[in-house]
Amino acid sequence: MAKKSYLEQMKSITVDNIFDGFLGYGLFSDRIPPFLTSEPFLNFVKTANPKIFENTDKGFIQYENIRNINIPRLLAIPEPVAYRNLCKTLSENWNELLKHFEKYTAHHQYKVSRIHIRKIKNSKVIFVMGEYDEPYAFKTFDEKKHLFEMSYRDFSEDDYPEPELLIGKQYLIKADISNCFPSIYTHAISWALVGKSYSKIHKNGNWFNDIDLYTRNLKSQETHGILIGPHASNLISEIILVVIDDELIKKGYQFIRNIDDYSCFVETNEKAEQFLIDLASELKKFNLSLNHKKTEISRLPLASTECWIRRLNNLNNIQDKVNLGFNDVRAYIDSVIDIMHKNNDNSAILNYAIKVISKKKLSPNALSYYLNTIHHLILIYPYLLSLIDDVFLSLNVSTDEIEKITRNIFNMGIEKRINEAISYALYLSIKYNFKLSDTLFESIKDSKDCILLLLAYLHDKKNFKKTALKPYKELADVLRVNDFDENWLFIYEVSAKDKLTRYWKKMKEAKITFIKSDFTI
Repeated sequence: MAKKSYLEQMKSITVDNIFDGFLGYGLFSDRIPPFLTSEPFLNFVKTANPKIFENTDKGFIQYENIRNINIPRLLAIPEPVAYRNLCKTLSENWNELLKHFEKYTAHHQYKVSRIHIRKIKNSKVIFVMGEYDEPYAFKTFDEKKHLFEMSYRDFSEDDYPEPELLIGKQYLIKADISNCFPSIYTHAISWALVGKSYSKIHKNGNWFNDIDLYTRNLKSQETHGILIGPHASNLISEIILVVIDDELIKKGYQFIRNIDDYSCFVETNEKAEQFLIDLASELKKFNLSLNHKKTEISRLPLASTECWIRRLNNLNNIQDKVNLGFNDVRAYIDSVIDIMHKNNDNSAILNYAIKVISKKKLSPNALSYYLNTIHHLILIYPYLLSLIDDVFLSLNVSTDEIEKITRNIFNMGIEKRINEAISYALYLSIKYNFKLSDTLFESIKDSKDCILLLLAYLHDKKNFKKTALKPYKELADVLRVNDFDENWLFIYEVSAKDKLTRYWKKMKEAKITFIKSDFTI
């Protein structure tokens, strides 16, 4: 099968694909418990009077996502109308953007940027690389309409330049951009599209300034930083980063880039040092900088990235077995933890191993041991939270067992004040229909976490009489006055239509919700 170039993949996306894919399927990060959807909102804006969406510059919801180093990353959910306006200007100017990507990528001999917007194939299981520094894993994609997965990599379409780039090389440089998305200066979008001098002269009007404007509008007109989470941000970052890539290619460097991570292959240590100098120089042109703590030069040859994957798969011939017994699972997990510790506690190993076992048929004793181990590990490594429901589904775990694990996740979240853990516990309790707490509101009312508040509301709405919802509605009244932008999702879903104004009221009258039908009560 012929491999598609970066440009071919971009050109396969239509103007309608851009608008629908970003707005209807790219508003919410897949790191948030999967109970939200923006598809009804997409359908609403297509029929509503466009005048009601004009001149919107708003704040955004923040969500703390625990990374694989157990340190939170701040994800964002933009105000939907402000995001609609950005998606609209990106789609309206898609042909101009394609010219930009053609200028800076068409002449490259291989695909430098490995993860970028593209049509997502409707494949049952795809092996994916991690978001930023997240683990490798298997992942299922059921929806073809979205355009971006932070961890998406379709092996049927991507070429693999690494083996050829290694030939004759003695050193590998690993480098990444320091706080890439939060450091992007929105005016640099225009610099990348038409040049810094030209954009400074032509500050008013023009399509490139519109993209800058509507990107700023997601952050109340702030020029510093773009949001992590909404899919459109990944197109914005690529506008800038392909220009940097091209300058480095012109200097003769051979490298690949995964989002903001660079891997460059060179002949000498001197060239390795020079690459870092040149990369820093090109980044500086767009007000970006290197993350020196994550920059390293290594002598080649090195074992390939997937070396530990082969070691795991060869353990007890695990890949050749359909059925696993107690001894198989125990020996495999013991070896996995040992390999993880020998690889600088690389949590990608644990993530991968969990997925491998979850796709096997386990004996009753093996299943009991495996679930107890997962139960143990998830309380130590909260970043595994996003995997737990896949494990439940793959192994057809009983509701009683799910409830037991979920309660401990909930208690751990309350004790350690990890809102994401509480949120996932609430998500699971709603999905599998059991009650977690009689006094939930008192536990979370001061959390200042919009997602947690909404899940708590849905939990109590499902389990108690309407009188139990009064505190949530009163809190929504207070937040509507003081902190609407940072809590718009909770306020909108909880409030009656007569408490809302402008397009919010029209959306409520049209019975638009951002909650998936399985979670509406």
